Amino acid sequence: MDGFRLPPVIEEVLDASDDVCEVKEEKPVMLAQTLMAKGRESLDEETVAEGEKGQQEEKMETKEAESEEEEQGGMKDGEGEEEELEKFRVQMEQLLLELEETREVSQRHEENFMELQGVLEEERLASAHQAESFTRQIQRLQAQLRSIQEDMNSLEEEKESELEEVQLELRSTQEEVLMLQQAAEEVAAERENDIASLQEELCRLRAELQRLHATAGEYEQQISTLRVEMSLKNDTNKQGQATQLQDEFVSLTDECQTLTLNNKRLSNKVEHLQQKHDTCEDAYLAVRTEGQVRTNSYISLSQSGPDLEDLATSVVQDEVSILTFQLKQAEETAQKVQKECEGLKAELEQLQHLYDRSQKQRATLETELQSCKAELHKILEGRSKNCPRPSEPPVLSIPFIGLIVVVALIWCWWEELAS
Repeated sequence: MDGFRLPPVIEEVLDASDDVCEVKEEKPVMLAQTLMAKGRESLDEETVAEGEKGQQEEKMETKEAESEEEEQGGMKDGEGEEEELEKFRVQMEQLLLELEETREVSQRHEENFMELQGVLEEERLASAHQAESFTRQIQRLQAQLRSIQEDMNSLEEEKESELEEVQLELRSTQEEVLMLQQAAEEVAAERENDIASLQEELCRLRAELQRLHATAGEYEQQISTLRVEMSLKNDTNKQGQATQLQDEFVSLTDECQTLTLNNKRLSNKVEHLQQKHDTCEDAYLAVRTEGQVRTNSYISLSQSGPDLEDLATSVVQDEVSILTFQLKQAEETAQKVQKECEGLKAELEQLQHLYDRSQKQRATLETELQSCKAELHKILEGRSKNCPRPSEPPVLSIPFIGLIVVVALIWCWWEELAS
């Protein structure tokens, strides 16, 4: 009858194995790799124990069926019963041995279960601590990320404001540079026009000066020729006067009246020449014609007598003095014109020097402007390469802005100097 109490123990072992299976199902995924080997060993042992228990249950069922048949059949003979009892005892001993083995196996399973449960608790605690540390780190990183995002937003706002200011300054400087370029071009055009007009005036004055020099040379040549002719005529007249005075006295008396008339006419013409001393060429022609008439009259006067000769020489001397006075005036005007030409030359040289200096300054400013443009182009290319966003404008460097301001100041100083 004791053999019939074995199934509850087997059920407890099965329940324990089921609990172990449930515990294994509840394990987290993180511990699957660490407990895989132990779970496999325990499952193998449980399958072996379940197979042995199934065999024992089948044997017990067969024994119960045989015992029931023997009870229903009655007590046939005592010897058969004793043999059966011995068989039952042997089977009971075997079952007890198997039960002990199963208990040992169940104890081992319980020990393994407790070990696994302890390891599971330790892993749970470690995972909980790790989760707490991870959550703290995540919170700290999120706070740092928020602060960094706020800093980035503030920096972007500052950068945008600075970029707007720099763009406004750049536009203003570009407008000023354009205005200065236009003013410089206008000033250069005005100076070129002034220089051209001055060059034309200088050429005109040079031509006039050359004409005055030519007229003065002609006057000198004519005066020298007149002097030579007068000296020759005086010499010839003095030699022939002694022989011809007596023969021509009558004719000279007749011509005296005509000479007086001619003297009056000549005096009127001399006054007219004094009034028109600016027109040198017309006066020279009139004086030349009058000189011829006066030389003829002088010849007649020299033939008439010494009184008429003195009168003719005085008239000729007056005429020569007038011509010398006109020549001096012409020389003075020529000197004045020469001085004016020299002054105009000096002024033209100064203007040429200023023009050359302005051209040099303009060339230097153009080179500086080209360098500024090149630097701006480089900065724009660098910003476009470094910055992924195309909408973001470039940031100008402070030295470049200072260079633009210096160029503008140099241009203003040059304008003041030129004015």
